[in-house]
Amino acid sequence: MSCTPSKPCRTAECEFCDPAGWLAAVGWGTPERIAKNAKTPLPASDGRQPARLWRMVDAVAEAYQVPRALPLLLVLAILAASIGGRRRVRVAPDWTEVLALYTAAAVPSGERKSPVMAALSRPLMEVESELAEQMAPEVARQRALRDLRAAAVEKLKRKGDTSATGIAELEGAVADLEETVVPALPRLLADDSTPEAMARLMAEQGGRLGVLSAEGGLFSTLAGRYSSGIPNLDLVLKSWSGDFCRVDRISRETITLTEPVLSIGLAVQPDILATLAEAKSFRGSGLLARFLYALPDSLVGTRNVDPAPLPEPVAQAYADAVQELARRVHATAETVDMKLTEPARAVLNAFRQELEPRLHPEHGDLAGIADWSNKLPGQLVRVAALFTLFTDPAADEVDETAMREAVDLAPYLISHAQAAFDLMTGRRSPLEPARAVLRWIHKKKPASFTVRQAWRDLSGQRWADDTEAIRQAIADLEDLGWVRLAAPPEHRGPGRPSERYEVHPQALKEAP
Repeated sequence: MSCTPSKPCRTAECEFCDPAGWLAAVGWGTPERIAKNAKTPLPASDGRQPARLWRMVDAVAEAYQVPRALPLLLVLAILAASIGGRRRVRVAPDWTEVLALYTAAAVPSGERKSPVMAALSRPLMEVESELAEQMAPEVARQRALRDLRAAAVEKLKRKGDTSATGIAELEGAVADLEETVVPALPRLLADDSTPEAMARLMAEQGGRLGVLSAEGGLFSTLAGRYSSGIPNLDLVLKSWSGDFCRVDRISRETITLTEPVLSIGLAVQPDILATLAEAKSFRGSGLLARFLYALPDSLVGTRNVDPAPLPEPVAQAYADAVQELARRVHATAETVDMKLTEPARAVLNAFRQELEPRLHPEHGDLAGIADWSNKLPGQLVRVAALFTLFTDPAADEVDETAMREAVDLAPYLISHAQAAFDLMTGRRSPLEPARAVLRWIHKKKPASFTVRQAWRDLSGQRWADDTEAIRQAIADLEDLGWVRLAAPPEHRGPGRPSERYEVHPQALKEAP
């Protein structure tokens, strides 16, 4: 029986159908793989600390059939919101990290972002309701007292007594009214808000707030959706590091926040990040450098349609830890300093030493995201402190184990930040066009093809501007060993013949 690479017989005895023998017989080597975005996978949870946190991440991912990165980044933002800026880490005499965290997980529509966010934030929402219930009687008392004193002022004004005694009595009543402060009911979390509304909420809550959203409205708002297209970033920029902020409001009093601390957890569609390329002020101001990103591959098409529900013991253990942390830190208004142990500092400095050459402006692989990478060591300190406080809300130092756990996430965070900034700046993987041609080959399964044939089928794609773009993509495939230029046929007729390429047999068998 005759057997050729384009029509293999696929019998076990045939040397052509044995991969090594087949390829050797036709003069092909082994082609190089095209790495898909080269994104580092999230480390496995087995053996990681805090165990309760990672068990919840895995359980939520399984119950809702979502990538593990989505619950992880949301949990980190929720822990930061639970702390509400009442803890900070003193890394060195001149280096302090406030425990604020901004995270953005980009997952496509239909990935159950809202249910995941609801399940993870429920324990903190319960604490918020509990604190509000406790505060309600005092709020009612102060509101009644304010109304009573306001009525007293109005009564004295109507009396119209302009004597010294009358004026003194009125002034005393006005002073009593001004001293009557009605406290706001506690708010730990908010959804998308305008910067003005966010500032008002933060002022009412002692300068602390958490924002969770399964939509991308926050970016649109910050870009100026409600301010005639003028970006309004000052509050969000300064609340990442607890810097003094003054918010001026038209026709209203100025809001002054001495040490604002904001935590943000977003679950948005990748297209939302892609549109940020248009908001140049986001990159230039450093806003985008303040986020931790995840762009996990979608599970759609491979999901279990009938997964087991979230295990109650796992959910309860997570809820107990979040609520104990939130209650403890909100029992006092003071901010407590934590410190790094010397072994933890050694772990951090070893990572910083490895990171530094990668930031070199000429040959560092992270030079393109140096603004984000420069903040990464501090971000990892924050994550390590969150891990520590999740385990022990009374902890006053971050140890070596917690620091190592955080540093272990660095390769993942770096690779996804690179992917996020590529998406936000409109850059594509340089081999993405080659991958598109390889997908076309796998679908059409030609033993050979011409540039003209590839152009005819692929010209509708955004990268394929002209035949030269097609040629470049094919040249990349040739360099990787997936195609090779065929011997030109004898030329007949007018015009230049289109180059013909032979296809590696493996391209016909495997999807890229």
